[in-house]
Formats: sequence, C-alpha cells, structure tokens
Amino acid sequence: YVDVRNIASINPAQVKPLPVDDEGLIISDAIKDCDCVYTTPSHQYPTTVTMPLDRRRKLLEMANEHDFVIIEDDYECETNFKQAPSPALKSLDQHGRVIYIGSFSKTLAPGLRLGYIVASKELIAEARSLRRLMVRHPPANNQRSIGLFVARGYYDSLASTLVNAYKERHQIMGEALQACMPNAFEKPSFGGSSYWIKGPDNLNTGELKQLAAENGIVIEPGDIHFLGDNPPLNYFRLGYSSIDTQKIAPGIEKLAKLIDQLVSN
Repeated sequence: YVDVRNIASINPAQVKPLPVDDEGLIISDAIKDCDCVYTTPSHQYPTTVTMPLDRRRKLLEMANEHDFVIIEDDYECETNFKQAPSPALKSLDQHGRVIYIGSFSKTLAPGLRLGYIVASKELIAEARSLRRLMVRHPPANNQRSIGLFVARGYYDSLASTLVNAYKERHQIMGEALQACMPNAFEKPSFGGSSYWIKGPDNLNTGELKQLAAENGIVIEPGDIHFLGDNPPLNYFRLGYSSIDTQKIAPGIEKLAKLIDQLVSN
C-alpha cells in the first residue's frame, strides 16, 4: 500500500520491495534480513490476489526463524465473495509475531478515519502514546458509535449488503472486460472492489487517466504501486464500488476504445 511505503520512507528505515505472484507475497530468502514485513494476504493491494494457507504458514515460520515482525493489513477482508475466507495470519500466530490492522474506511465511511489494531498490550500502549503526539485521539463519540454499530450486528449486515452489490458489479465488469479487453486482466480470486489491469506494453496510463477523465471515466495509474526508478506505465486499477451498475459495460467499452486510440497514435 502506497502510504505505508511513504510512512516508512520518512523514517530511518530501508524500504525493500518484495515480489508477488498469483498467490501473493513470494516467500523467499529475500525476506530473511527484514525487521518488519508488511503484507495484505487476504486481498493483496493492488493485484487483488489471495495468499493460500500453506504460504501463510511458511511466512510465519520464517518470522519465527529469522526474528522479524509481520504487519498484516486485512484490506477489504469483509468483501470476499469468491471463495471461503482464509484464516488471518494473526489467528495462526503462536509467537506474537503478527500485528493485525484493519479499517472501516472502505466499508463504512472514509470520513470517520477509524481503524483498529490487534496486538500485544505493550505494543498497543506504545501505539497509543505515538498516536497522541499526532492526532491526540479520534472523537470519542465516533468510536463509541462504531463500537455499538459492530456489537449490535449492523456492521455485519452492511458488509453483507456491500458484498451482494460488489458481486453483481464484479460480474458485470468482468464480462465487459472479457468482451473488450480479454487479455488484460485476471479475475480476482477474492472479490473486493476493483480489477487490476495490464494494458498494452506501449500504453501510458498517465495519459489514459487524463483522457478517460475527459470522458467521465476514472482510473488509477498503477506505476505508483511499483518501487523502482522505471516502473511499468501500462498497469492500472479499475474500481466498481461507487458506480451505477448500468454504467459499467458502456464505460468499459469506451475505455477500450480510448486505449486503442492512445496505443495506435
């Protein structure tokens, strides 16, 4: 996640990119020298792939063997509609290696700016002290309201409603992409709220973003998600969480034409 990298970069830490494949973070010797590994195993951001159970166990084994901490960001965990949910790394952790974090921003209300951490008492105490220096604390009424909303089952009901809506949009977008850009994507195995698209090699998604916006279409260029001097420019994210179902197929058809227009010039 881009802002996690940005946070690390303003501190005296060496940020090391780790490759992913169609099963998420690749568990290799490249991890051994890390002090902290940040991962989104249930729904890797931005590729949307899911880490299988055997790889999760291997990551935990390496954390124990080589003495590093894992930050597990369970990004969009509530919006899984493609497969049985995998156990969180935190639920498998027997040695206190995992710091589990989550947020209500994607499912409830971004403006609330509320999230949560599951970790040891000592780490929570330290985190609260650091937060106090930055934002003091979120409004207590917001925290209490969300706590009651979750405790009384309303959050689960909301998540179920979102899953049904996302599932329909996901299917419609997938069918439209298959018709208009059949070789540009892999269907997310998890679900979630977006597709990760690979355009033609000579596509510049920065240019596509501007042209698409002029035609009422919003995309997110993918180069920001790569760490390096020369990131590929032909990847982009395409979301469907906030779009009317009826607009998806016409929008994909128009976007495909814009891509053809750019790469043919």
